[in-house]
Amino acid sequence: MFDRVIKSVAVIGGGPAGIASVNELIHVSANGESFLQKNKRPALPAFEKVVCFEQNSDIGGVWNYFKVPDPKLPSLESNEYDNPNKIYDFPKIPDMKTLLKTSFQKPYIKLSTKKLEDEAKWNRNAAYKDLFTNIPEKFMRFSYTPYKRISKGRILEPLVSMDDVKNYLDDLIRDFAPFSNIESWYTEEFDAVVAANGHCNIPYIPKVDGFKEFVELFPNIVQHSKSFRDVNDFKDKDVLLCGSGTSSADLYQYLAPVAKSVTISQRSKSVYGWIQECFDKSPELKFKPRIKRYLQNGSVQFDDDTFGKYDKIVLSTGYHYHFPFLKPESEIIKIYQQESSPISKIGNLYLYTFSIKDNTFATAGIPTVGLMFHGMEYSAAAIAGVFSGAKKLPRLEEQYDWNDSRVNIEQPEVPHRYQGFFLDKIEDQFLNPLFSLAAPGRLNPLKIDDWKPEQVEESTPALKKAFFALKSGKYSSSDLLK
Repeated sequence: MFDRVIKSVAVIGGGPAGIASVNELIHVSANGESFLQKNKRPALPAFEKVVCFEQNSDIGGVWNYFKVPDPKLPSLESNEYDNPNKIYDFPKIPDMKTLLKTSFQKPYIKLSTKKLEDEAKWNRNAAYKDLFTNIPEKFMRFSYTPYKRISKGRILEPLVSMDDVKNYLDDLIRDFAPFSNIESWYTEEFDAVVAANGHCNIPYIPKVDGFKEFVELFPNIVQHSKSFRDVNDFKDKDVLLCGSGTSSADLYQYLAPVAKSVTISQRSKSVYGWIQECFDKSPELKFKPRIKRYLQNGSVQFDDDTFGKYDKIVLSTGYHYHFPFLKPESEIIKIYQQESSPISKIGNLYLYTFSIKDNTFATAGIPTVGLMFHGMEYSAAAIAGVFSGAKKLPRLEEQYDWNDSRVNIEQPEVPHRYQGFFLDKIEDQFLNPLFSLAAPGRLNPLKIDDWKPEQVEESTPALKKAFFALKSGKYSSSDLLK
């Protein structure tokens, strides 16, 4: 199957998907048996080297809080500000002649006068202090760790806070290098790569007439929701939230008590029933269609040809799928971007996990599934099973058939999510095929606790309770998580 036996694997990303991948890889033995459920490392591991690369100074991915956010907007020097390849500033890499002389033991050292996190763009996450999950606690952990029920007795049970999730991940991965202002570069070869870099990094900015000129004239009005940190920035302001997904609902519940007014600009009603129900039961909330044009007098024109003027405009418009370490023309992963939309199709991947073009390249965490950590766990288990040689991928024809069945979907099976699955179909369409590739000895994540995908919806009553409690101004999220 492989041109050579895989003995070394690089994992890109230290968030939940990366952590899941590392744990699976280091717990597979040379004879293809998973020791993960035994909670011990094999005496003779399948891989001689597993290295996780994380662009920040700490692990956690989207659950790693940064007090200082990314820029409010990308550079608008290019008119293609809706193209991730145009707005992502790749770090300056030493020339290849210099790099070829380096190794892990002897890296090229670049002294920095600033924190590395201030030099890289789009590496900081969207997490803010009051953030809590919209998924039940049971799915915010990996199946091979105890279900501690830390949310039990809280007002928002079964939801947990950002800090709860980060502490859980820290307990899993304790040995990581402390932050340093020393930037080092080196070359290292691996037999295989796992991309687990997430898809909440590069913000999607809708391309709208007059946007660039508007931002130049009024630089403090528009921002992407990724840069939201302090609700007091919106005190006594007229605010426009663009989008009707979870980000807009999250922000509105915090803004309602402090803002002068909040209006939501939406293409259509929210695809999430509980969100639209909450919106409909908020008579103070105003609605507008999409923005058609930004005007140089500081106002915006909507699709219905009405106008509005706002102190703050927040684009809760989602993120691009982006793999900055792959060349844009690469066929290892194919991204089909919908015009004027953050929605994209991902191609050349079998089960959204294995590259059909290069069988030594895999990904974890691409699908948008409510199972969260468990969903990543299935991909990671399959990667360990295949890369160790314990299991084999099906024939290329079968892989392409599965890929084509997803790429050729005219409308997303799950609204707004081509990489999504209905909860009552996800086991047959995604999880079970992945688990068939896991190494022997690996237990089925959902079967360990006898859980069902539909149990994701147990969070809905708590989310609605939080929405109305927070927007009333009588409670803070810390009150609800006590």
